[in-house]
This record gives sequence, structure tokens and C-alpha cells, in this order.
Amino acid sequence: MSTLPGWRRWFQALVQPEPSPALEAALSRHRDTLPVLWLLGKTGAGKTSIIQRLTGDSRAEIGNGFEPCTQSSQHYDHPKDAPVMRFLDTRGLGEAHYDPTVDLAAAKGGSHALLVLTRVDDPTQSDIVQALHSLALAADDLAVLHIHTALHTLAADDLERSITFNTQQIATALQGSPTTVRIDFTDPDDGFEDPDVGLNQLRDAITNLVPELARVLMRRDSRDQEETLFLAQRREITGYASAAAAVDLMPAVGLIAVPSLQGKMLHALAGRYDIDWDRRIATEFIAAMGSGFLYRYALSLGGRQLAKFIPVYGQSAGAAAAASISFASTYALGRAACLYLYRRKHNQSLDPEQLRDAFVNAFKEQKNG
Repeated sequence: MSTLPGWRRWFQALVQPEPSPALEAALSRHRDTLPVLWLLGKTGAGKTSIIQRLTGDSRAEIGNGFEPCTQSSQHYDHPKDAPVMRFLDTRGLGEAHYDPTVDLAAAKGGSHALLVLTRVDDPTQSDIVQALHSLALAADDLAVLHIHTALHTLAADDLERSITFNTQQIATALQGSPTTVRIDFTDPDDGFEDPDVGLNQLRDAITNLVPELARVLMRRDSRDQEETLFLAQRREITGYASAAAAVDLMPAVGLIAVPSLQGKMLHALAGRYDIDWDRRIATEFIAAMGSGFLYRYALSLGGRQLAKFIPVYGQSAGAAAAASISFASTYALGRAACLYLYRRKHNQSLDPEQLRDAFVNAFKEQKNG
């Protein structure tokens, strides 16, 4: 009996994915994890300004749009409706009658990157130094970025001395030298020639710490509304892709599980665009992808399952290759679906070649990334 699934079986999974506790468990492990950027600094160091510039949302203010994380910490998810990243702001260090011990421990355990802010006109950073000492960060605990802020407050010579001094303080506390960035975010009405000094360098430094945030941080620069909406769905798509890769590590399991996960993803994405994913919509989408797409997909999926049965190779390289392809193909399918759903919702014509290009480019992005 051939293990290659018929196109009807795959299409049925695409339209009506079978419920499965195992698939739901795989999804929950991957789609609910947001990269968390923890901003640590004294009050007035510029944490709000950083959030505003990175998200492009001038309304993002501490205490307005933030929800409690602990009693004295706050978080801000971005984008709001389909977040792919989270800023964590702990209370400003150095405040009277504030013991940050509990907040620091909680933030350390739930963050992926630590952004340490020091104003150049404030040489008194003992509170931050003490906090970093108390964290006792190991090399692989958190990625750390040191950000020097408020550059315009000092003359050139004093500025360099202050940056050198603060850099040494933070490096000593961390027992290592983190990447440093200089920024100066001011109100456009203040009359400075560039109100966003160091913004591009800050984005680059953060994406070096947490590479998956690269496209999200560039979202503000995107002029294409369809691309912007896709970026809002990207975390969810990546969650489904990660789950597909996880279930496709085992022989034969991916034969049913991967199409079912992809069907669940397409259902979820259609809902984001206020479209009911049914047999008619699924048929239109597959037709737009091209007559040979379904056959190539089924052939590839079945071939990957067969390869996992090859002694020795199948249990190692074969399984890893299958998982990698399932991740990339699921991600690419989600990208193509977002383009299709956007165009359909707005009654725009769609060239099938554009849809296939979106799939191929997204597939290559993940395979080569």
C-alpha cells in the first residue's frame, strides 16, 4: 500500500482539519511564546521613547496602553491585535522606597533580551550596577544591549568621557562587554536636526540579539498595506510552522498531522481577514496556486515520510530534513494565503504568478535563513 496521500485526503484536511489533542499541544508550545525585550533603567532614561520609535506608535506611553505584568512592572505587546514581540518595563530604578528584587527576578526568568539604558548626563548608575550584580547573569541567560541615551545634554568632550565611564560601569557589573548603542530621541518640535539619532543602529543591534524580530522592527518602514498586515500574522504562522516541523520528526506521523496543521492555520488566517474558510475558498486558493501545486505538494510530503523509514538515515538526517521542509512549506503556505486573503477581501485581482512568487520567496527565506 502506498503511503503517498491522495489529493482528496490532503484537500479534506486543508478544508476541515481533524481535531487532535496532540496537534493542539504542539501548537500551544510554539504559538504562545513572544520574544520579550526587557527595558531596565532609571526613571527618565528613555524607555518610553524607545518603545514609541520601534513600534511607530506615538500613543505608546507608560501607564497608557500597558497592562500589569506584576504589581510594579508593565508590558506592551506589539502589534496590539496580533503581537509578535513584547516590551517589558520594570519600574524605574532608584525610586524611593522601592525594592526591585522581586521584579528583577521575575523579569530575568521571562525575557529574551535585556536593554540597559543609561543617560549620558547621569554618572550615578549605582542602582543599575547593583541590579545587574543581583541578577548574576550567566553568558547564555540573556542577550544584553547597553543603550546610551540623551546625547544632546552634553558637549562633545564631556559626552565621550561620560559614555566611556558608563560603559565601564555596566561592563564591570556584567563581567563582560555587551554591544553598545548611542541614541538621542527628541520631540520634533524641540528643533533638533535629527529627532531620531541612532534609531537604525538600535534596530540593527536588537535584531542581532533576537534575529526573528528583524521584519517586525522594519514594519514602520513598510509602505505596502498587505505586507504590513502579513507581518501582524507572522508570529501565528511561525507557530504553526514550528508545530508542523515538530510533528514531522516521527515516521508517518506527518502524513496526516502536517496537512491538518496547515488546514488549521488557513482557517485561523481566514478569520483574521473576516473570511470564512470553506471548500469553495480553499478550491479557489489551490486553483490560484496553480494546477501542479497540489500534486507537487502530495509527492513531496509522501516522499519525506518514506525517507524517514530508511534505516539509520531516516531516523536522523531524513527526519531533520522532513522537519525543515515542513517548517518552510507551512510558513510559505501561510504567506501565500495572507496575500490571497488580502486581495480577496479588498476585491483586488491576483496574478497567480504573484501568489506562487510569494510562496517560493517565503520558502527560500526560511530554508536559507
